[in-house]
Amino acid sequence: MSELASRLNVDAVLGEGGVIARHIDGFQPRHSQIAMARLIDDSIRDGRSQMIEASTGIGKSFAYLTPLFLNEVKAVISTGTKNLQDQLFFKDIPLINKTILSGKKLALLKGRSNYACLHRIAKHRQSRRFQSRNMALLFDALSEWAATSRSGDIAEFAELPENDSLWFYATSTADNCLGGDCPEYSDCFVARARRQAQDADIIVINHHLFFSDQALKEQGFGELLPAVDVMVFDEAHQLPEVAGHFFSQSLSKRQFDQLLKDVEYAQTTEARDSNQTTDVLRDMQKAVDELLLTLSRFAAKGEWRNIQNAPPVVEAIDTLRDQMGQLREHLELIKSRGRELAACFSRLQEQWAVFDAFLQPDADSVAWYEWHERGFRLMLSPIEITGQFQRQLASNDFDCVIMTSATLSADNSFDYFSRRLGLEQFGSARFDSPFDYPNQALLYLPPNMPEPSSQGFASAFVEECVSLLHATEGNCFILFTSYRMLSYCASVLEKRVSYPLFVQGRKQRSELLQEYMATPNAVLLGTSSFWEGIDVKGDKLKLVIIDKLPFRSPGDPVYRHRLQRVNQLGGNAFMEVQVPEAIIALRQGVGRLIRDAADRGIVMIADSRLRSKPYGRQMLDSLPNMTQTQDPLQVRRFAESL
Repeated sequence: MSELASRLNVDAVLGEGGVIARHIDGFQPRHSQIAMARLIDDSIRDGRSQMIEASTGIGKSFAYLTPLFLNEVKAVISTGTKNLQDQLFFKDIPLINKTILSGKKLALLKGRSNYACLHRIAKHRQSRRFQSRNMALLFDALSEWAATSRSGDIAEFAELPENDSLWFYATSTADNCLGGDCPEYSDCFVARARRQAQDADIIVINHHLFFSDQALKEQGFGELLPAVDVMVFDEAHQLPEVAGHFFSQSLSKRQFDQLLKDVEYAQTTEARDSNQTTDVLRDMQKAVDELLLTLSRFAAKGEWRNIQNAPPVVEAIDTLRDQMGQLREHLELIKSRGRELAACFSRLQEQWAVFDAFLQPDADSVAWYEWHERGFRLMLSPIEITGQFQRQLASNDFDCVIMTSATLSADNSFDYFSRRLGLEQFGSARFDSPFDYPNQALLYLPPNMPEPSSQGFASAFVEECVSLLHATEGNCFILFTSYRMLSYCASVLEKRVSYPLFVQGRKQRSELLQEYMATPNAVLLGTSSFWEGIDVKGDKLKLVIIDKLPFRSPGDPVYRHRLQRVNQLGGNAFMEVQVPEAIIALRQGVGRLIRDAADRGIVMIADSRLRSKPYGRQMLDSLPNMTQTQDPLQVRRFAESL
């Protein structure tokens, strides 16, 4: 630590006349930010863990970064999204590091799929099995970039979007990575990034990578993360969902397809004289395709036990098991011919183990499936993740764990979040937003709305939307709880309003947001992925409309079992699980509106249950202290003042 950093404290950095104020024009010290930073500073020194709700406008990243840089500790910061990860590493952290001259070593670490794989690039450049000439030319450009890049982070190669199918040829997965056996291992971007992380004092990752470190234990690299003193989870409200995913086991058509492609390539390069491979792969691919065709006769998503005894399902599963066995026997005979074949054999063994576990779930897990036009997933998920998450935290032996988000509490209590992850030993604190919500925001609860389940709700909702959109001249997010409602409203609004509409599903999420920001008077229609993680300031967003309270569908197989278990143990799943989750999601949606001290706007929630049901009061009390009204005239006057 530098001499300057050793002489500073939280107030000297974030307070009036502090070092941050001297480096950022217009920086205004915030009492809640300083109080949060003091709490974290004390917790680091005393070895205490905290759940901290930091409402919008506090500046929570500076509040936790400042004590991390002022103390002699190694720390990992885990974020919910790659966008926040990049913002922290390229914007917020350099500023803090520069202002207090800490001298700490920094590292940014992403998941394997974010880095180019030199081995797979060389392999596919040699085989040239691309779908078009343009694809081949773009791959050549990508190869040249990878040869000169220092980080290998695919975000650098702007010519290719991160989700483009071409990245399949240029990145590795936990399944197909050769680890220490890879001929390019000494130059591997993933290995290099992990070595830098091992030496760093502050490492920025995301939640997916944190769970990968523990749940996957990828062969060839050992631990992904070094031992650290402090663990900070930003956007911590996402942890239960991400944990549930990583504590699950899955098999997908995509995994099978990729394995078969890799076996085909490995055979042609390492065992060209093996004549049976083509027939075995063809029969296996046919069995995988047949399972998709069979699943398509049933609901798109459901619990496996509901369909497992149907004759076509039994036949498809038996055929797939037989063909996996045939492929396993064949690979066992030729796996010694090369490292690629040996790796494929190991992957098949792992898939076999997951397949067996899926077909014979234990009492604490749910086997479920889902399919779409081009693929399927077979999932084995834990009903509760509390125990596994606690064991993961304990295995790391952190001195201090900080969990922070704008939305951790429901009905002014951390009980739901704490129970979900087993955080009973954590302290808790809430820091209110510095924004003047009563004057900055108006909450409109339209009168005389039909019940959300009634036939007339959709048309009444659209009428309210049309009226408000004219009042604010667009500049609106309309947030939906279902694609069905979104599609209906989009089709009607396209005929009723002249403002540009940007509808989820028609383009990538990032493209929709960019075009929305660049278009005057725009209106964006989105479902769950647009309820959080979007920061639009100023006049570009004057209105947020929410159709219904965001109760999660009890039709989800794992969720349904969670609710049943709470009820079986004598609890009330609706009040203990469904209502708290809906409150947290609703707060995220409402939170899109006011992102800055100068922002002003209107939130409309069209769900009459906020006034007619007892839990509605809990939900309203959990929202920011906005002025509430049911008077359309008051709404129009407020809109005119914007």
